[in-house]
Amino acid sequence: MRYAEFPPPASLRKYVHCLWVFEGHDADEPQRIVPDGRCELILHWGAPYLERDGQAWTPQPRALFAGQLTRPLHLLAREPAGVVGVRFRTVGAAPFLQSHVNPFTDRRLPLAGAPDLRDVPDETQRLAAAAAYVAERLHDQFYDRRIASAAAELRGSEGRIPLDELAAKVELSPRMLQRRFLEAVGVPPRMLASVLRFRRLFEILQTEDVASWTDAAQAAGYFDHPQMARDFRRFLGCTPTEFLAAKPGLAVHLVEDDAIVQARAAPHG
Repeated sequence: MRYAEFPPPASLRKYVHCLWVFEGHDADEPQRIVPDGRCELILHWGAPYLERDGQAWTPQPRALFAGQLTRPLHLLAREPAGVVGVRFRTVGAAPFLQSHVNPFTDRRLPLAGAPDLRDVPDETQRLAAAAAYVAERLHDQFYDRRIASAAAELRGSEGRIPLDELAAKVELSPRMLQRRFLEAVGVPPRMLASVLRFRRLFEILQTEDVASWTDAAQAAGYFDHPQMARDFRRFLGCTPTEFLAAKPGLAVHLVEDDAIVQARAAPHG
């Protein structure tokens, strides 16, 4: 299997964090997708993943918009995968959708008119087709500059900046900030802060020498191990040990291979 990320064209950098590809035989067990506080465009040129809905597994559309994640998303590949993804910036999806983002949180929206990449012969052309599709749909009037600044402040503080301080920095009332943030990002500021803290945990496991899960949790901003474990249940539907015991696949690549490789060797205290 292969995963790679690419910078967006200059014209899309305001809206798009990166483009990525994943191809090959994925693990033959469900992949638990870790949220990162960003929405995505997904274009399957290989066999679409199956998505768990209750006890059933349903094929995803070949082209879909994936909203913010606040609860577990489990995917399964039965055939070789081939995916091009466009990962939007925190406030970049609304101009693509030409609407508020919050109605699509924890939903995958089929997209009519998206390019069919099955007939596109190589990776360069697939990436170009995905970028062109995004570019032709963008409407800048849906880009909220103040909320973009607020999201940057929140990410820069790793989710730790108080709401009142965040509101003051972008010259909005706390109530107005929360409303506009929900519409432009898809989740309230406090939820994004929780997602950023959870994501930070995987960065800690990748880059720092941690002696236990408790140490990793505290470095990421958790009060204690049980609070971290609750977020694993909340976002992934499993324990930390269960996540790390899974076979490497798409989910591992999306949080970077080295983070999980190092975490497998860390004590689970």
